[in-house]
Amino acid sequence: MANEDRKMKAVVAGWKWGANHLRAFAESEFCEVGGLWSRTDNAGARRVADLFHVPLYTDFDKMLAEVKPDVASIATPERAHEALTLSALQSGVHVYCEKVLSHTRESAQLMVDAAHEEGRLLNVGYNYRYSPSCVYLAEAIKAGKIGQPLFAHLRAFGFCIHHMTDYVNSLFGKPVRAVSVIDKAPLTDKPHPSSPDLVFPTFMYCALTMKTYMIQYESGATLMAGATDYSSALNPGATLLIEGSEGRLMLDDLSGKVTLLGNDRESTVYAPSQIRDSIGLRENCVLAVKDFARAVYEGDSAPIPGEAGVDMIALEEAVYKSADSDAWEMI
Repeated sequence: MANEDRKMKAVVAGWKWGANHLRAFAESEFCEVGGLWSRTDNAGARRVADLFHVPLYTDFDKMLAEVKPDVASIATPERAHEALTLSALQSGVHVYCEKVLSHTRESAQLMVDAAHEEGRLLNVGYNYRYSPSCVYLAEAIKAGKIGQPLFAHLRAFGFCIHHMTDYVNSLFGKPVRAVSVIDKAPLTDKPHPSSPDLVFPTFMYCALTMKTYMIQYESGATLMAGATDYSSALNPGATLLIEGSEGRLMLDDLSGKVTLLGNDRESTVYAPSQIRDSIGLRENCVLAVKDFARAVYEGDSAPIPGEAGVDMIALEEAVYKSADSDAWEMI
């Protein structure tokens, strides 16, 4: 799409979280929205389609044939990702797919391979990377403000630990092995309504009662992480400490304050602005989808390529396996 004047046509699969994807495409200077797909014709899906003035489809291939989109977002449960993504890629469409990339590593790899075969971008939706606070922290590390990163300590609400581990991967590089302790039993006193959909054949996405692990990276850095579904998502969603050879960084929530402490004993505090910054999970999603649209239009590589989604599944598999083996597992 590089150097073309016309706007790209965009479609979205999934009307719940997908409403944020539609908003991103509608606001993007590079796109116009062309259609919404839902598994069923229902009042909620029609409300979202009407909000963005697009037709509602229940046949995904028909939508692709009629709209002829340039880009598509897949915002459905994981087990539907592969079929929808492959249909879009094979129709010549670039795809933004929500995390987790798919329900198995083999399925996710098929999606990545198809993108390469079709010469199209496949981007995975790890949108926490777009939090203003997380962007500031990443830029501080890239600028050498704490020297060489040595270790990170992550505490998270159950759903956040997977996202935040991807974020640490983006800072530390390639993970090589993991060891874990996981309580795999479902909550009995107040079962989480989504928990059956978050335990996959070889890994689990959320923490359920408890999920703790240590990850070692190729660089020698280490991540120590822990999460539970007993804690509140709002108090806070995640905290992160990163210690380096010349200082440390502390993040007190996903869109919260970042403190930089250097060896000079001086501290720098960054806090996102309620007025100037996009703050919140929905806003992170909008920023991530917009960045994908920009990359497609300008002919750049995927901001978060599908391979990162496969790598996260491989990491989660090692974490899950280690809970049974009581030993380090290679990733």
